[in-house]
Order: sequence, then C-alpha cells, then structure tokens
Amino acid sequence: EPVLKAPELSEPATQFMHYLYLEAAKSAAELFHTDGSAEVLFKIAAKYAVEFEKLQSIGQFMVMRLDDIQRWLEQGKFKSVKAKELSHLVTATFDESEKRRSLLNSLTPN
Repeated sequence: EPVLKAPELSEPATQFMHYLYLEAAKSAAELFHTDGSAEVLFKIAAKYAVEFEKLQSIGQFMVMRLDDIQRWLEQGKFKSVKAKELSHLVTATFDESEKRRSLLNSLTPN
C-alpha cells in the first residue's frame, strides 16, 4: 500500500487520507446491507473482512496526535497494523521529537 511506504505525509495529506479511508470503510460496510448505524455496519464488516480493521486503524491514525497513537497502542487498537508499518507512518507523519522517539522505541521489539 503506497501510504504505508510514503517517505513523508503532510498534514493536508493526512486529512485527505483520513477522509478517503473513512469513505472506503463506509463503502465496504454498506456491502453488508443492514439498517444499523455506522458503528453496527463497521462491526459487521470487520467480522467478515480481514483488512477492514486495518483500513479503519490507518484512517484514524491520519488525524491523531502522538499522544492519541500511544493511547491506542496501549489499548491494543492497532493490532491489525504491523509495528514496522506503524513505525513508518509515525516517521513519515511527525517531525523529530522526544515524543516521537519514545513512541518509535515502544514499537521496536527488545
């Protein structure tokens, strides 16, 4: 996936990618034709589509701050995204800082 290999992602690019991922997730969920809420549609789609959870996670990543990403990691919400992929996204999206270094260190196996 090109997004996971991008050398740099600007803020406008991440906003646009968030929108695209959200629309893709909605479209995928609608394939299951249920009259439920968006949350119900997403749960049904996630049950049947292996990559759906990853699609949602990366889409949400695009509008997160480093603190949000760390919290999601602690809560296990990025389980569908490989550590290497997430590390690359963090490096491409955020400028060098102590928070970024700390987050990248937490993604590196000991």
